[in-house]
Amino acid sequence: MSGHAESSLPIFSPRLDELMASMIAGEAPNVGRFCGYCYTPVGKKADVCPHCARTTAQYAPVAKIPGDFFVLYRRMRRRESIVVNSFAFAGLGIGLLLFVGIVALGVYRYNASLWVMAASVAVLIVGGRVFAGLLGGWVGDQIGYDIAQRKLAVEWEAYERDREARLRPTARSRADAEPLPAVSGPAGGN
Repeated sequence: MSGHAESSLPIFSPRLDELMASMIAGEAPNVGRFCGYCYTPVGKKADVCPHCARTTAQYAPVAKIPGDFFVLYRRMRRRESIVVNSFAFAGLGIGLLLFVGIVALGVYRYNASLWVMAASVAVLIVGGRVFAGLLGGWVGDQIGYDIAQRKLAVEWEAYERDREARLRPTARSRADAEPLPAVSGPAGGN
């Protein structure tokens, strides 16, 4: 599916995404009937993939998702995780900076008042958690998803080219497999 990078259709259908996560966790086996193109699970009698709309005549269903497809999935998840965790740690950093600022204010301005110190600890605990949740779980989640999907689309195109090259014989090997036409006599003969 070249040109998939600009498509709004995600490479992993929601159903496949959930199933692959279960397979990686060891909660589900890698067996079933999957679209031969995008590997979304398809029913026993289905002729069209519900995700990519390719027919079973175009891409024969497969009984297992190939191992190299899991590599794409794991890389996508790792990218998402790195971005989300980076934003969450930035949120913790903001909470820590606020804590240090309040402690400094309490020491230099209020002679290390117990109430200021208690407030600073509350800001560290609550603020760090809130900022980590907002930045990691809200902002980082969306940015991580977008980055991972863009990179996955590029990797999918390369995966697709490699897979097509493996599945389809080259023109030369097809020509070698075709029988030569029968010749009935010498050139220019009878």
